[in-house]
Amino acid sequence: MNGIVRINPAKHKNRFSMSNRETRKVLFLVSLFALPIINFLVFWLYLNFSALDFAFKVELPGGETVYSLQNFRSLFKSIAMPESTFWQALKNTLLYWFTTSILSYVVALFIGYFLYKKTPGSGIFKFVFYLPNLIAPTILVALFKQTIAANGPINLLYGGDYAAVPKFLASEKTAIWTCLFYSFFFETGAKLLVISGAMSQIDASIIDAGKIDGVNMWQEMIRIVIPIIWPTIIATLIGSISGIFNASGPILLLTNGQYKTYTINFWIFQQVYTGQNFYYPAAIGLFFALIALPLTMFSRWLLRRVVPSNDSAED
Repeated sequence: MNGIVRINPAKHKNRFSMSNRETRKVLFLVSLFALPIINFLVFWLYLNFSALDFAFKVELPGGETVYSLQNFRSLFKSIAMPESTFWQALKNTLLYWFTTSILSYVVALFIGYFLYKKTPGSGIFKFVFYLPNLIAPTILVALFKQTIAANGPINLLYGGDYAAVPKFLASEKTAIWTCLFYSFFFETGAKLLVISGAMSQIDASIIDAGKIDGVNMWQEMIRIVIPIIWPTIIATLIGSISGIFNASGPILLLTNGQYKTYTINFWIFQQVYTGQNFYYPAAIGLFFALIALPLTMFSRWLLRRVVPSNDSAED
């Protein structure tokens, strides 16, 4: 009446306020994403920017901290010395990466295929390679060290002569290879889980069609199975290449870096853990990150050209 519009307060309130159900939904979403966001901000963004800042800092004799390129000069000077710790650490790092990322993956592919085909003895292989993944790493290291110790089961191979048992983890000739063997065996089991899962998703009709065409097991593996699971292989290999300079076995528990078993990753950890210098290790980490970035991008491009995946059209 008279051009006056009356607004129902209760209706207006319900339009712009949330019900109890909607409130609970919002609170659930906030609680769901809060932890990952906080984790990203603190443990990725903050730590990485702090490391970037540390890389360009040096501490003067008086305790004052200034920005400088001295850390990189020290790194390049160390690289120029053939007998420096840097080269031994780099050599061990590449050995660990090749053993745990390439060699173990190739072996896991072959074993995974024979498990997929359910060949005789596949049950034993599953037990041998899957069981260690259910045991805590510290327990596995303790069992391994006890097995190869002079008073362990390996002593039986030497007729009970304790002096004849090699010091596998206490000699520069054998320590690094012992660590590599341990890493290879248990990394193969971990990769076997991923490969077996990928192979189990293969459509059986594709395998049956290959059999009708007369392909043998070798042709089936190389021309059918591997191309189908190639996206999984690419993801795993690219992930390993991106962390190539972080490759490191359980040397903290096996040798504590002694007998020339240290890697770049362990060497950085050792410096940070002892609190001697936080800035120089940060510069080393940045240096290798800058090398790993183009290497990762090139590897991704190359792997997608070797066997094109289903999403290659998107590139």
